[in-house]
Amino acid sequence: MKAWTVMKCMGQNQCSLHLSVKGTLHLDESIRGMEICALSVDTQKSKCVNVIISRNVHVKLAGRKVKMQFNCFEVSAGQHFYVTMRTIPNYCGIKLSQEYDVEDCRNIDVARNIPMCFDGKMTYEVDRVQNIISVNISNLVQGTDYYVRLCRQWFVCEDEGPVTLIQKKDTVKSVSLQYTQVLPCLCIEAWPAISDARRIQICPFKNGK
Repeated sequence: MKAWTVMKCMGQNQCSLHLSVKGTLHLDESIRGMEICALSVDTQKSKCVNVIISRNVHVKLAGRKVKMQFNCFEVSAGQHFYVTMRTIPNYCGIKLSQEYDVEDCRNIDVARNIPMCFDGKMTYEVDRVQNIISVNISNLVQGTDYYVRLCRQWFVCEDEGPVTLIQKKDTVKSVSLQYTQVLPCLCIEAWPAISDARRIQICPFKNGK
């Protein structure tokens, strides 16, 4: 059995990752096909597909080894999977298994093409008189809204005021955020409106700035 990652793209910045699995089966008259499953170790959710062999193939290739492949398990960058293959019907609980790690955002191709890896670039200016932080976001994912907020960094970054939306139709990609106290743990956080997106975080007053 072999597993690997493939990338499918519908257009610029519209790519997704899929897990491809291939195995070899010794075909006899009792075997109707193969069940292929991918269990996400992170979410404990399993996806399975039955690959059924047609009668014509059975007649033509009986007694020989055939290769079977499935390419359409949609996955996310950095996921860890437990992949299994077994015959239909299954005899004596015998199956092939393999653990597989999907490439994460450190992979160059994934970082360039998978939206959840896009994080943009953030710059800011602090107005200490009016207690306002002006934030500008550049290198945005085309056709995507962005969220910007102030938060206090503890174990997680807790909201400090409302979350501001920068819409994809906005020509100016900047917002002004009001703060009440100068705190080392006060941070600016920005992220695209995409599931599991990476977040940019800057703490303007860290280290006594």
